[in-house]
Amino acid sequence: MQFNKKLIGILIIILIFTVVGCSKKTDTPDEDITVEIIEEIEEKEEISYEGMAMNPLTGLWIDEDVAKRRPVAVMINNMKLALPQSGISQADILYETLAEGNITRLVAVFQDFDAEKIGPVRSTRHYYLNIAFDHDAIFVHHGGSPQAFEAIKELKPANLNTLSYLESIMAWRDPERSKQRRMYEHSLYTNAEGIMKGWEKVDYRKEVVEGFPQKLQFAEEEYTPGNEVADYITIPFSNDYVTNFEYNSDTKSYKRFQSGKPHIDENNNEQLEFKNIIVQFADIKLIPGDPEGRRDIKLIGSGEGIYITNGKAMPITWNKSGYNIPTEYKDLDGNILKLNKGKTSISIFPNNKTISLTNVTEEEN
Repeated sequence: MQFNKKLIGILIIILIFTVVGCSKKTDTPDEDITVEIIEEIEEKEEISYEGMAMNPLTGLWIDEDVAKRRPVAVMINNMKLALPQSGISQADILYETLAEGNITRLVAVFQDFDAEKIGPVRSTRHYYLNIAFDHDAIFVHHGGSPQAFEAIKELKPANLNTLSYLESIMAWRDPERSKQRRMYEHSLYTNAEGIMKGWEKVDYRKEVVEGFPQKLQFAEEEYTPGNEVADYITIPFSNDYVTNFEYNSDTKSYKRFQSGKPHIDENNNEQLEFKNIIVQFADIKLIPGDPEGRRDIKLIGSGEGIYITNGKAMPITWNKSGYNIPTEYKDLDGNILKLNKGKTSISIFPNNKTISLTNVTEEEN
């Protein structure tokens, strides 16, 4: 490098003049002069982000064309019989909340994905549409409740219902699962290619609306919020559906568990892992007179929550003023919440119940 050669040359000349000057003053005999270059100055290689842009769901760099594309939100079956699921480790955001009875369902939101198998795909409820609207996402589901179809008719979301002619285009039944007793309803899958085919067929808008506000905002520098320890999170949706997150201080991320077992993606046999956890407390009530015990979840409004990252937790607030306006998270000073960059788990949890931030059993021992 030219810069290094010039620097070395200057150093040698200075050393020679210094030695010559010293020899004239002391009149000492000639000695061998050794010049050692201890360390070269290296120029840092600059990282090029040409052709890339920030993933609006994680704050990380991805291909700019993919970053401009509308996200995809897929309704995922979370019943114990449906496990293990496939493809959800590629989700940038994973939502969980109650359906009817004591079960929960997931909504996996993808920006940059290529999964060859995603599912099992399940039917939606009306309040899950708010999650898709929060991201201007294409919403993939297999049927829905009467309330969901009323909401779809009224709000006209960009939805791909595989319980239609689209099933043959973008979905299939797993041959092994579909033949097993009680498994047919847990056997429908899609993938990235199928979703894109269905999207093309329906011809929904390809890119996010210009100026659409991002639901999640990200900090430039990583930080640790608050003083409250949050190393083992317990989110008890019901006696049968308890979600846990265990903090790994080496990776600075949380591994996800369901009912005491690692939550695994069958595609890669890896446990789900997240940088951020948001617990959003909401008003969740049974729909009066509904024969299936379905629920209503008030997601348009405001409430409290908790942000968890790097082993710590802090209280937050949330607000959503309309179905097509993203939910906004803020700290208690009213500032927009800035998340650490990475994947996020969002649990929409009853506001009349509590969660735990540490392993109570270990504390007692």
